[in-house]
Amino acid sequence: MVASSSCDVKLSPMVEGMAVSKTIEIHSLTKELEQAGQKIYSLCVGEPDFQPPVEVIQATVQAARDGDTKYTGVSGNANLRKAIAADLLVRKQVLYSPEEVVVSNGAKQAVLQALMAVVSPGDHVVIPAPYWTSYPDMVKMCQATPLIVNTAASSDYTLTAVSLRAALSSHPSASCLILCNPSNPTGCVSGQAALEDIATVLRDFPSVMVLSDEIYERLTYEETPHVSFASLPGMFDRTITINGFSKSHSMTGYRIGYSCAPLRISKAISKLQSQITSCASSISQHAAHFALTSMPLTNPDWMADRVDELQLKRDLAYTLLHRIPGVSCPKPMGAFYLLPDVSCYYGKKLPRTSELDPDVSIVDSHVLCLQLLRREGVALVPGEAFGAPSTVRISYASSTEVISEAIDRLHKFLVSLQD
Repeated sequence: MVASSSCDVKLSPMVEGMAVSKTIEIHSLTKELEQAGQKIYSLCVGEPDFQPPVEVIQATVQAARDGDTKYTGVSGNANLRKAIAADLLVRKQVLYSPEEVVVSNGAKQAVLQALMAVVSPGDHVVIPAPYWTSYPDMVKMCQATPLIVNTAASSDYTLTAVSLRAALSSHPSASCLILCNPSNPTGCVSGQAALEDIATVLRDFPSVMVLSDEIYERLTYEETPHVSFASLPGMFDRTITINGFSKSHSMTGYRIGYSCAPLRISKAISKLQSQITSCASSISQHAAHFALTSMPLTNPDWMADRVDELQLKRDLAYTLLHRIPGVSCPKPMGAFYLLPDVSCYYGKKLPRTSELDPDVSIVDSHVLCLQLLRREGVALVPGEAFGAPSTVRISYASSTEVISEAIDRLHKFLVSLQD
Protein backbone atom coordinates (compact mmCIF):
# COMPACT_ATOMS: atom_id res chain seq x y z
CA MET A 1 0.00 0.00 0.00
CA VAL A 2 1.41 3.38 -1.04
CA ALA A 3 0.84 6.24 1.34
CA SER A 4 -0.64 9.39 -0.11
CA SER A 5 1.51 12.49 -0.19
CA SER A 6 0.90 16.14 -0.69
CA CYS A 7 1.62 17.60 -4.10
CA ASP A 8 1.42 20.89 -5.92
CA VAL A 9 -1.06 19.88 -8.60
CA LYS A 10 -2.74 23.00 -9.94
CA LEU A 11 -6.46 22.76 -10.57
CA SER A 12 -8.07 24.43 -13.54
CA PRO A 13 -9.25 28.01 -12.90
CA MET A 14 -12.63 26.93 -14.30
CA VAL A 15 -13.04 24.37 -11.52
CA GLU A 16 -11.59 26.65 -8.87
CA GLY A 17 -14.09 29.34 -9.78
CA MET A 18 -17.08 27.02 -9.93
CA ALA A 19 -19.67 27.39 -7.18
CA VAL A 20 -20.25 24.51 -4.79
CA SER A 21 -23.90 23.54 -4.70
CA LYS A 22 -25.73 25.17 -1.80
CA THR A 23 -27.77 21.98 -1.51
CA ILE A 24 -24.82 19.74 -0.63
CA GLU A 25 -25.04 20.41 3.12
CA ILE A 26 -28.78 19.72 3.08
CA HIS A 27 -28.29 16.51 1.12
CA SER A 28 -25.43 15.34 3.36
CA LEU A 29 -27.41 15.98 6.54
CA THR A 30 -30.44 14.22 5.04
CA LYS A 31 -28.40 11.07 4.43
CA GLU A 32 -26.81 11.29 7.87
CA LEU A 33 -30.20 11.52 9.59
CA GLU A 34 -31.66 8.71 7.50
CA GLN A 35 -28.72 6.46 8.35
CA ALA A 36 -29.35 7.23 12.01
CA GLY A 37 -32.89 5.93 11.59
CA GLN A 38 -34.79 9.22 11.43
CA LYS A 39 -37.77 9.48 9.13
CA ILE A 40 -37.16 12.25 6.58
CA TYR A 41 -39.95 13.90 4.59
CA SER A 42 -38.21 15.05 1.44
CA LEU A 43 -39.68 17.46 -1.08
CA CYS A 44 -36.32 18.02 -2.77
CA VAL A 45 -36.25 15.64 -5.68
CA GLY A 46 -36.47 17.07 -9.20
CA GLU A 47 -37.92 14.02 -10.87
CA PRO A 48 -41.40 12.50 -11.20
CA ASP A 49 -42.36 10.09 -8.43
CA PHE A 50 -43.78 7.51 -10.86
CA GLN A 51 -42.04 4.88 -12.95
CA PRO A 52 -41.75 5.09 -16.74
CA PRO A 53 -44.60 3.41 -18.63
CA VAL A 54 -44.39 -0.35 -18.30
CA GLU A 55 -44.32 -0.60 -22.08
CA VAL A 56 -41.18 1.54 -22.18
CA ILE A 57 -39.50 -0.72 -19.64
CA GLN A 58 -40.45 -3.75 -21.71
CA ALA A 59 -39.03 -2.08 -24.81
CA THR A 60 -35.81 -1.43 -22.88
CA VAL A 61 -35.44 -5.12 -22.07
CA GLN A 62 -36.27 -6.13 -25.60
CA ALA A 63 -33.64 -3.78 -27.04
CA ALA A 64 -30.94 -5.42 -24.94
CA ARG A 65 -32.12 -8.90 -25.89
CA ASP A 66 -32.17 -7.97 -29.57
CA GLY A 67 -28.56 -6.82 -29.40
CA ASP A 68 -29.33 -3.11 -29.80
CA THR A 69 -26.23 -2.45 -27.71
CA LYS A 70 -23.73 -0.87 -30.07
CA TYR A 71 -22.72 2.71 -30.81
CA THR A 72 -25.19 4.81 -32.73
CA GLY A 73 -24.28 7.86 -34.75
CA VAL A 74 -22.95 10.71 -32.60
CA SER A 75 -26.12 12.76 -33.11
CA GLY A 76 -28.34 9.81 -32.28
CA ASN A 77 -30.21 6.98 -33.90
CA ALA A 78 -31.70 8.16 -37.20
CA ASN A 79 -35.14 6.71 -36.40
CA LEU A 80 -35.25 8.51 -33.04
CA ARG A 81 -34.22 11.84 -34.55
CA LYS A 82 -36.87 11.41 -37.23
CA ALA A 83 -39.49 10.65 -34.55
CA ILE A 84 -38.46 13.70 -32.50
CA ALA A 85 -38.75 15.96 -35.53
CA ALA A 86 -42.19 14.53 -36.37
CA ASP A 87 -43.36 14.93 -32.76
CA LEU A 88 -42.30 18.59 -32.57
CA LEU A 89 -44.01 19.35 -35.86
CA VAL A 90 -47.31 17.82 -34.73
CA ARG A 91 -47.36 19.10 -31.16
CA LYS A 92 -45.35 22.34 -31.39
CA GLN A 93 -45.74 23.40 -35.02
CA VAL A 94 -41.96 23.67 -35.38
CA LEU A 95 -40.40 22.17 -38.50
CA TYR A 96 -37.00 20.60 -37.79
CA SER A 97 -35.34 18.10 -40.08
CA PRO A 98 -33.88 14.97 -38.41
CA GLU A 99 -30.42 16.37 -39.22
CA GLU A 100 -31.18 19.36 -37.00
CA VAL A 101 -31.74 17.11 -33.95
CA VAL A 102 -28.87 16.05 -31.67
CA VAL A 103 -29.66 13.38 -29.06
CA SER A 104 -27.54 13.75 -25.93
CA ASN A 105 -26.94 12.11 -22.57
CA GLY A 106 -29.73 14.05 -20.89
CA ALA A 107 -30.98 17.60 -21.37
CA LYS A 108 -28.23 18.95 -19.10
CA GLN A 109 -25.59 17.92 -21.62
CA ALA A 110 -27.73 19.39 -24.39
CA VAL A 111 -27.85 22.75 -22.57
CA LEU A 112 -24.10 22.90 -21.99
CA GLN A 113 -23.25 21.94 -25.57
CA ALA A 114 -25.69 24.51 -26.91
CA LEU A 115 -24.01 27.24 -24.87
CA MET A 116 -20.56 26.07 -25.93
CA ALA A 117 -21.66 26.25 -29.55
CA VAL A 118 -22.94 29.84 -29.56
CA VAL A 119 -21.30 31.65 -26.62
CA SER A 120 -17.77 33.07 -26.86
CA PRO A 121 -15.34 34.05 -24.10
CA GLY A 122 -16.19 37.51 -22.79
CA ASP A 123 -19.85 37.34 -23.80
CA HIS A 124 -22.77 37.95 -21.46
CA VAL A 125 -25.65 35.48 -21.21
CA VAL A 126 -29.00 36.69 -19.92
CA ILE A 127 -30.48 34.42 -17.24
CA PRO A 128 -33.84 35.33 -15.67
CA ALA A 129 -33.95 34.66 -11.92
CA PRO A 130 -35.14 32.47 -10.30
CA TYR A 131 -33.12 30.09 -12.45
CA TRP A 132 -32.10 26.45 -12.60
CA THR A 133 -28.97 26.12 -10.49
CA SER A 134 -26.68 24.90 -13.30
CA TYR A 135 -27.19 27.76 -15.76
CA PRO A 136 -24.75 30.32 -14.26
CA ASP A 137 -21.89 27.84 -13.90
CA MET A 138 -22.46 26.46 -17.39
CA VAL A 139 -22.12 30.00 -18.70
CA LYS A 140 -18.90 30.44 -16.73
CA MET A 141 -17.57 27.19 -18.20
CA CYS A 142 -17.85 28.95 -21.57
CA GLN A 143 -15.71 31.78 -20.15
CA ALA A 144 -18.71 34.07 -20.37
CA THR A 145 -20.53 36.09 -17.71
CA PRO A 146 -24.03 35.36 -16.39
CA LEU A 147 -26.24 38.45 -16.63
CA ILE A 148 -28.93 37.84 -14.02
CA VAL A 149 -32.25 39.60 -14.58
CA ASN A 150 -34.62 39.38 -11.62
CA THR A 151 -38.30 38.64 -12.12
CA ALA A 152 -41.16 39.20 -9.68
CA ALA A 153 -43.54 36.78 -7.98
CA SER A 154 -46.30 39.32 -8.55
CA SER A 155 -46.00 38.69 -12.31
CA ASP A 156 -45.57 34.92 -11.94
CA TYR A 157 -41.80 35.25 -12.36
CA THR A 158 -42.22 36.10 -16.05
CA LEU A 159 -39.38 37.88 -17.80
CA THR A 160 -40.72 41.26 -18.94
CA ALA A 161 -39.91 43.04 -22.16
CA VAL A 162 -38.82 46.12 -20.20
CA SER A 163 -36.24 44.27 -18.08
CA LEU A 164 -34.93 42.28 -21.06
CA ARG A 165 -34.49 45.41 -23.16
CA ALA A 166 -32.68 47.15 -20.31
CA ALA A 167 -30.29 44.21 -19.88
CA LEU A 168 -29.50 43.90 -23.58
CA SER A 169 -29.15 47.65 -24.09
CA SER A 170 -26.66 47.98 -21.24
CA HIS A 171 -24.59 44.92 -22.25
CA PRO A 172 -23.70 44.98 -25.96
CA SER A 173 -21.69 41.77 -25.52
CA ALA A 174 -24.83 39.79 -24.66
CA SER A 175 -25.00 36.86 -27.07
CA CYS A 176 -27.64 34.55 -25.62
CA LEU A 177 -30.82 34.47 -23.54
CA ILE A 178 -31.75 31.36 -21.55
CA LEU A 179 -35.47 30.71 -21.14
CA CYS A 180 -36.76 27.83 -19.01
CA ASN A 181 -40.44 27.35 -19.76
CA PRO A 182 -42.15 25.87 -17.75
CA SER A 183 -39.73 27.00 -15.11
CA ASN A 184 -37.59 25.11 -12.68
CA PRO A 185 -37.77 26.26 -9.86
CA THR A 186 -41.01 28.29 -10.02
CA GLY A 187 -43.30 26.04 -12.04
CA CYS A 188 -44.61 29.14 -13.81
CA VAL A 189 -45.45 29.05 -17.51
CA SER A 190 -44.73 31.99 -19.82
CA GLY A 191 -47.67 32.20 -22.19
CA GLN A 192 -48.01 33.30 -25.79
CA ALA A 193 -48.31 37.02 -25.04
CA ALA A 194 -45.27 37.10 -22.74
CA LEU A 195 -43.14 35.19 -25.25
CA GLU A 196 -44.22 37.47 -28.10
CA ASP A 197 -43.17 40.48 -26.00
CA ILE A 198 -39.74 38.90 -25.57
CA ALA A 199 -39.54 38.17 -29.29
CA THR A 200 -40.40 41.80 -30.06
CA VAL A 201 -37.42 42.95 -28.00
CA LEU A 202 -35.10 40.38 -29.57
CA ARG A 203 -35.90 41.64 -33.06
CA ASP A 204 -34.00 44.78 -32.10
CA PHE A 205 -31.00 42.66 -31.04
CA PRO A 206 -30.49 40.30 -33.99
CA SER A 207 -27.21 38.80 -32.72
CA VAL A 208 -28.72 37.39 -29.52
CA MET A 209 -29.49 33.66 -29.58
CA VAL A 210 -32.19 32.03 -27.45
CA LEU A 211 -31.68 28.78 -25.58
CA SER A 212 -35.23 27.61 -24.87
CA ASP A 213 -35.20 24.88 -22.22
CA GLU A 214 -38.58 23.17 -22.62
CA ILE A 215 -37.92 19.97 -20.68
CA TYR A 216 -41.15 20.40 -18.63
CA GLU A 217 -43.39 21.32 -21.58
CA ARG A 218 -45.59 18.22 -21.28
CA LEU A 219 -46.40 19.03 -17.65
CA THR A 220 -48.87 21.92 -17.72
CA TYR A 221 -52.15 22.21 -15.84
CA GLU A 222 -55.70 23.47 -16.29
CA GLU A 223 -55.30 23.21 -20.06
CA THR A 224 -52.52 25.81 -19.99
CA PRO A 225 -51.00 25.74 -23.49
CA HIS A 226 -47.25 25.59 -23.88
CA VAL A 227 -45.75 27.57 -26.74
CA SER A 228 -42.39 26.59 -28.18
CA PHE A 229 -40.28 29.72 -28.61
CA ALA A 230 -38.99 28.58 -31.99
CA SER A 231 -42.57 28.63 -33.33
CA LEU A 232 -42.84 32.42 -32.97
CA PRO A 233 -42.41 34.46 -36.17
CA GLY A 234 -38.76 35.16 -36.89
CA MET A 235 -37.45 33.18 -33.92
CA PHE A 236 -36.70 29.77 -35.48
CA ASP A 237 -33.29 30.70 -36.90
CA ARG A 238 -32.03 32.05 -33.58
CA THR A 239 -33.48 29.46 -31.16
CA ILE A 240 -31.99 26.26 -29.78
CA THR A 241 -34.78 24.11 -28.35
CA ILE A 242 -33.92 21.76 -25.48
CA ASN A 243 -36.15 18.85 -24.50
CA GLY A 244 -35.99 15.22 -23.46
CA PHE A 245 -37.72 12.30 -21.79
CA SER A 246 -36.77 12.69 -18.12
CA LYS A 247 -39.76 14.72 -16.95
CA SER A 248 -42.42 13.77 -19.48
CA HIS A 249 -41.93 10.00 -19.31
CA SER A 250 -40.12 9.79 -15.94
CA MET A 251 -37.07 8.40 -17.74
CA THR A 252 -34.54 10.35 -15.69
CA GLY A 253 -32.04 7.49 -15.43
CA TYR A 254 -32.20 6.77 -19.14
CA ARG A 255 -30.34 10.05 -19.79
CA ILE A 256 -31.95 10.97 -23.09
CA GLY A 257 -32.25 14.64 -23.93
CA TYR A 258 -31.95 16.49 -27.18
CA SER A 259 -31.35 19.85 -28.80
CA CYS A 260 -32.91 21.13 -32.00
CA ALA A 261 -31.50 24.06 -33.93
CA PRO A 262 -30.80 25.30 -37.46
CA LEU A 263 -28.41 22.95 -39.23
CA ARG A 264 -25.23 25.03 -38.85
CA ILE A 265 -25.70 25.16 -35.08
CA SER A 266 -26.72 21.49 -34.81
CA LYS A 267 -23.57 20.47 -36.66
CA ALA A 268 -21.50 22.49 -34.20
CA ILE A 269 -23.27 20.84 -31.26
CA SER A 270 -22.72 17.40 -32.77
CA LYS A 271 -19.02 18.20 -33.27
CA LEU A 272 -18.72 19.10 -29.59
CA GLN A 273 -20.53 15.93 -28.53
CA SER A 274 -18.22 13.81 -30.68
CA GLN A 275 -15.34 14.96 -28.49
CA ILE A 276 -17.17 14.74 -25.16
CA THR A 277 -19.28 11.58 -24.93
CA SER A 278 -20.01 10.43 -28.46
CA CYS A 279 -23.52 8.97 -28.65
CA ALA A 280 -26.13 8.49 -25.96
CA SER A 281 -27.04 4.97 -24.81
CA SER A 282 -28.34 2.89 -27.71
CA ILE A 283 -30.76 1.03 -25.44
CA SER A 284 -32.12 4.26 -23.98
CA GLN A 285 -32.54 5.69 -27.47
CA HIS A 286 -34.56 2.62 -28.47
CA ALA A 287 -36.79 3.11 -25.42
CA ALA A 288 -37.23 6.80 -26.21
CA HIS A 289 -38.23 5.96 -29.78
CA PHE A 290 -40.84 3.56 -28.43
CA ALA A 291 -42.13 6.25 -26.05
CA LEU A 292 -42.69 8.66 -28.94
CA THR A 293 -44.01 6.32 -31.60
CA SER A 294 -45.75 3.40 -29.87
CA MET A 295 -46.85 4.69 -26.46
CA PRO A 296 -49.51 7.03 -27.91
CA LEU A 297 -51.07 3.96 -29.56
CA THR A 298 -50.66 1.31 -26.87
CA ASN A 299 -51.37 3.49 -23.82
CA PRO A 300 -52.79 6.81 -25.02
CA ASP A 301 -54.04 7.99 -21.61
CA TRP A 302 -50.81 7.45 -19.67
CA MET A 303 -49.45 10.98 -20.06
CA ALA A 304 -52.74 12.74 -19.30
CA ASP A 305 -53.28 10.55 -16.23
CA ARG A 306 -49.85 11.45 -14.83
CA VAL A 307 -50.46 15.16 -15.41
CA ASP A 308 -53.81 14.88 -13.61
CA GLU A 309 -52.08 13.22 -10.65
CA LEU A 310 -49.48 15.97 -10.47
CA GLN A 311 -52.14 18.67 -10.68
CA LEU A 312 -53.95 17.18 -7.68
CA LYS A 313 -50.68 17.18 -5.75
CA ARG A 314 -50.00 20.76 -6.78
CA ASP A 315 -53.42 21.78 -5.50
CA LEU A 316 -52.83 20.02 -2.18
CA ALA A 317 -49.40 21.56 -1.65
CA TYR A 318 -50.56 25.02 -2.74
CA THR A 319 -53.55 24.94 -0.38
CA LEU A 320 -51.48 23.81 2.59
CA LEU A 321 -48.81 26.45 1.94
CA HIS A 322 -51.34 29.25 1.96
CA ARG A 323 -52.46 28.28 5.43
CA ILE A 324 -49.06 29.35 6.78
CA PRO A 325 -49.16 32.96 8.00
CA GLY A 326 -47.01 35.32 5.96
CA VAL A 327 -46.06 32.81 3.26
CA SER A 328 -46.87 33.76 -0.34
CA CYS A 329 -46.48 31.85 -3.58
CA PRO A 330 -47.76 32.20 -7.16
CA LYS A 331 -49.87 29.31 -8.35
CA PRO A 332 -47.69 27.40 -10.82
CA MET A 333 -49.18 26.15 -14.06
CA GLY A 334 -46.45 23.67 -14.96
CA ALA A 335 -43.59 21.41 -13.86
CA PHE A 336 -43.87 20.12 -10.25
CA TYR A 337 -42.42 22.89 -8.11
CA LEU A 338 -43.59 25.62 -5.77
CA LEU A 339 -41.36 28.51 -4.75
CA PRO A 340 -42.91 30.10 -1.66
CA ASP A 341 -41.53 33.31 -0.16
CA VAL A 342 -40.72 32.65 3.50
CA SER A 343 -38.61 35.76 4.13
CA CYS A 344 -41.03 37.18 6.69
CA TYR A 345 -39.54 34.59 9.07
CA TYR A 346 -35.94 35.72 8.53
CA GLY A 347 -34.45 37.30 11.63
CA LYS A 348 -36.57 35.19 13.95
CA LYS A 349 -35.02 32.70 16.33
CA LEU A 350 -35.48 29.03 17.07
CA PRO A 351 -37.19 28.32 20.38
CA ARG A 352 -34.68 27.00 22.91
CA THR A 353 -35.51 23.60 24.37
CA SER A 354 -33.03 24.03 27.23
CA GLU A 355 -30.82 26.70 28.75
CA LEU A 356 -27.82 25.04 27.11
CA ASP A 357 -29.20 25.61 23.60
CA PRO A 358 -27.39 28.34 21.66
CA ASP A 359 -29.38 31.16 20.12
CA VAL A 360 -29.99 30.33 16.46
CA SER A 361 -31.36 33.02 14.18
CA ILE A 362 -32.92 32.23 10.81
CA VAL A 363 -30.79 34.58 8.73
CA ASP A 364 -31.53 33.12 5.29
CA SER A 365 -33.13 30.24 3.39
CA HIS A 366 -30.07 28.02 3.81
CA VAL A 367 -30.18 28.23 7.61
CA LEU A 368 -33.95 27.82 7.53
CA CYS A 369 -33.68 24.60 5.52
CA LEU A 370 -30.92 23.20 7.72
CA GLN A 371 -32.83 23.83 10.93
CA LEU A 372 -36.10 22.60 9.42
CA LEU A 373 -34.34 19.35 8.55
CA ARG A 374 -32.80 19.00 12.02
CA ARG A 375 -35.93 19.92 13.98
CA GLU A 376 -38.73 18.49 11.84
CA GLY A 377 -37.09 16.02 9.44
CA VAL A 378 -38.28 17.96 6.38
CA ALA A 379 -35.89 18.39 3.44
CA LEU A 380 -36.40 21.41 1.16
CA VAL A 381 -34.01 23.25 -1.16
CA PRO A 382 -32.87 26.78 -0.20
CA GLY A 383 -33.96 29.45 -2.65
CA GLU A 384 -30.44 30.89 -2.66
CA ALA A 385 -29.48 28.03 -4.98
CA PHE A 386 -31.87 29.43 -7.59
CA GLY A 387 -31.07 33.11 -7.25
CA ALA A 388 -34.19 33.62 -5.11
CA PRO A 389 -32.90 34.05 -1.53
CA SER A 390 -36.30 34.93 -0.06
CA THR A 391 -37.71 31.52 -0.97
CA VAL A 392 -37.48 27.75 -0.58
CA ARG A 393 -38.21 25.27 -3.36
CA ILE A 394 -40.76 22.54 -2.84
CA SER A 395 -41.09 19.61 -5.22
CA TYR A 396 -44.53 18.03 -4.97
CA ALA A 397 -43.46 15.03 -7.05
CA SER A 398 -44.07 12.83 -4.03
CA SER A 399 -46.91 10.99 -2.33
CA THR A 400 -49.84 12.95 -0.94
CA GLU A 401 -48.96 11.60 2.50
CA VAL A 402 -45.41 12.97 2.33
CA ILE A 403 -46.63 16.30 0.91
CA SER A 404 -49.18 16.74 3.69
CA GLU A 405 -46.83 15.76 6.50
CA ALA A 406 -43.91 17.80 5.20
CA ILE A 407 -45.87 21.04 4.75
CA ASP A 408 -47.67 20.56 8.09
CA ARG A 409 -44.25 20.27 9.73
CA LEU A 410 -43.01 23.32 7.84
CA HIS A 411 -46.05 25.20 9.14
CA LYS A 412 -45.35 24.08 12.70
CA PHE A 413 -41.68 25.02 12.41
CA LEU A 414 -42.26 28.51 11.02
CA VAL A 415 -44.94 29.57 13.50
CA SER A 416 -42.73 28.35 16.37
CA LEU A 417 -40.04 30.88 15.51
CA GLN A 418 -39.69 33.76 17.96
CA ASP A 419 -38.91 37.46 17.58
